[in-house]
Amino acid sequence: MVLKRFYSTNKAISSNDLLFSKKKLRFKLKSVGMLELDTIINNYLNKNIDSMKHYDIKLLYSLIDIDTTNLLKLFYFYSDKNNQSLNKLSECLKNKNEKETKELHRLIINILDSNNEKIVNS
Repeated sequence: MVLKRFYSTNKAISSNDLLFSKKKLRFKLKSVGMLELDTIINNYLNKNIDSMKHYDIKLLYSLIDIDTTNLLKLFYFYSDKNNQSLNKLSECLKNKNEKETKELHRLIINILDSNNEKIVNS
């Protein structure tokens, strides 16, 4: 119940609810459905979960609402830095809010960049 309330509101939530939501998010992201997605999303999550705020977690939930096949296509599409069009992302979203589309695009780029840093540093 806390997760549903958290996901659907913009109001401030308690630190306990935020912690609970982070744990639920981590559990939900353990198996996105494809090894490539599991790896890149969980690498990002492991690096950033402690600093995530309410809005960041909501964005991740919006991202994983996209079906697995389209999500993988989006990551491949945006891995090419020349592909900056938001149309591809907008087609996959249930809610076509322009602000959320831009924020999800930023999140995808951050996830990809985070994984690229990990490869470079290895």
